[in-house]
Amino acid sequence: MLDPIDLLFFAGGLLAGVINTMAGNGSALTVSLLLLGGMDGAVANATNRIGVVTQTLTSVSSLRKSKRKSYLFRAGKHLILPTLLGSLAGGWLGASISAEGMEWSLAVVMLGMAGTLFWKTDRWGGHSWTKRALKPWQSGLLFFLIGVYGGCLQMGIGILMLATLVLGDRWSIRDANVIKLVMAAVLAIPAGIIYLNSGLIEWRPGLILALGSSIGAWFGARYIVRIPKAQPFVRAVLVLVVLFGAFQAIYKALT
Repeated sequence: MLDPIDLLFFAGGLLAGVINTMAGNGSALTVSLLLLGGMDGAVANATNRIGVVTQTLTSVSSLRKSKRKSYLFRAGKHLILPTLLGSLAGGWLGASISAEGMEWSLAVVMLGMAGTLFWKTDRWGGHSWTKRALKPWQSGLLFFLIGVYGGCLQMGIGILMLATLVLGDRWSIRDANVIKLVMAAVLAIPAGIIYLNSGLIEWRPGLILALGSSIGAWFGARYIVRIPKAQPFVRAVLVLVVLFGAFQAIYKALT
């Protein structure tokens, strides 16, 4: 039978799934809930991976078929290998880092991430350029580094991917979201396998979060991610969620 904390995990997963599909950093909510449930940073980070894997796969499979979607899949395929390799390296690192080290890492990275949303704010509402601003090796290197970070910490990878694609490579946030969803799935699977073998996962809360986040991801990918007028709202969600995640990480690191 579900108790109140289980219902909270489900509701938090549902909201996080929508947020991750629209923007990113839904893990700021789910990891915070797991910390609230009494887990340390290392266990919360590992347990969160169950929902990360299920919701990213759900998001990609739920996107409506279109010529634009097929084009964006092709445009982002060179990012798959570096993201995959980065995820493997980051997963190995994250499974061996201490709980205290994990919490301080989250605090520092989230603060830096918040700054990207106030830099070149006009670009967050712009259109996709016809030519890419970054060379393939440059975007590949950035996604390798995102893979390392995501494999280790996960929280905020959607923000980092969107910042790279929108601010760096000049995609619109609408198009960048599609590429981001595919790369998030590529990143989630190898790191998730490593955490499955780490012995750190708490299965009951992890599976409840995964169920909620998968439903939220399906709804976001099916009905929200391709709506042009949603772009200003997406940026507002980005700002709020990143700031929430930053303060939560700092609080946990200091207590």
